[in-house]
Amino acid sequence: MKNNKSRRQARIEIIEVLYKFELLDRQIDVSQIFDEYPHLNKEQLKKLELIAKNYKFLVKTISSLLNKDWSWKRISPLLRAILLNGAFELYSVDPKIVINESIEITKIYFPKPGVDETPTNDSKFYRFVNALLENYFKLIKTLDVINERTNNEKQD
Repeated sequence: MKNNKSRRQARIEIIEVLYKFELLDRQIDVSQIFDEYPHLNKEQLKKLELIAKNYKFLVKTISSLLNKDWSWKRISPLLRAILLNGAFELYSVDPKIVINESIEITKIYFPKPGVDETPTNDSKFYRFVNALLENYFKLIKTLDVINERTNNEKQD
């Protein structure tokens, strides 16, 4: 059976799984995911496994970028799932694509109010995701440069 999922659909499915674990405040369990989400392909399962393996690092790094009055748990579980997926993807996918896709997915779940609706904070969520992922990418690039310099100094 051929898998015809778009990359966005694959991302959304991963975010939905992460959302469940964030909402229930449970550790990501890959064997449970395998049993409960038979529609996920091998690539998605591998990605979830790697996110689970690096979860503490991802959360700690994202949290370091938050305003001092904010904590990881204060962020909506759905936004946490979007941020986890986006932060993880920044290590292997073009940052412009990752950030744009994360923003667009955020807009799907937190749409702007219509003309006759009262504005809400929901319309600002995509800006929050944008800012955090841009800063996350800058941070990992800075860490890469520091690591590279350190390795070069050791070789000299």
